[in-house]
Amino acid sequence: MVELAIVLGVVISLISIEAFGLAAGGIIIPGYIALQLTELDRIMGTFIIALSTFLLIKLISRFTFLFGRRQMVVALLIGTILSIISHHFMVFNTDTSTAEFSAVGWVVPGLIAHWAANQGFLRTISMLSITSVIVRMLVIIFYAGKQFPELY
Repeated sequence: MVELAIVLGVVISLISIEAFGLAAGGIIIPGYIALQLTELDRIMGTFIIALSTFLLIKLISRFTFLFGRRQMVVALLIGTILSIISHHFMVFNTDTSTAEFSAVGWVVPGLIAHWAANQGFLRTISMLSITSVIVRMLVIIFYAGKQFPELY
């Protein structure tokens, strides 16, 4: 199921780029987000870290020439560092449940932030949300209603 979600994410992402001219935060990101749609705390954590990375990129770009490959590398580095920090410090245990606001993967928030810096944060998150839901729906249809297995 994981492979199907990633492949469908790539295809749907390519279609969205061609049809609307908007990327969904990187070509493989919709598949990864689709796998985590039942984990809303992880999705929120990913968006928080992507927004933080985006804001840091905007701040850094005021003082340096940050575009193209440099912007991609800086976004990936900042996103990875914040993702690693989130895996250690954004997990909250209570008596009844655990809220894990850590990012999905290490590279995902950086890729989202890079594309958000190019086309706008709201546009990127909107396209990512739409394409991820489409990918999730197609995988559920393909497996005749069977939900994704537990990944963790």
